Amino acid sequence: MKHTYFPSNSTLEQAVIDALKLLGGEATVSEINKKVIEILDLSQEIVEMEDENDTGTKLNYRLRWCRTNLKGKKIENVVKGTWRLI
Repeated sequence: MKHTYFPSNSTLEQAVIDALKLLGGEATVSEINKKVIEILDLSQEIVEMEDENDTGTKLNYRLRWCRTNLKGKKIENVVKGTWRLI
């Protein structure tokens, strides 16, 4: 069943961790984002929703914040654009 509501930050953070686990523990932002969409079965409407600040999609913006919140606790930035589980 496709989600038609926007997921909470805690749901997105858990999906980022789950995505990294499924992707072997390390992945690019693009790979993580695609896997999060798959894990949460997000609708195209949610995936394409524009952010209020015109910074791209709301999903990409919120996933950036989720990675920032998880940084140093559960994940680390290996090189620009690549993250791994700690």
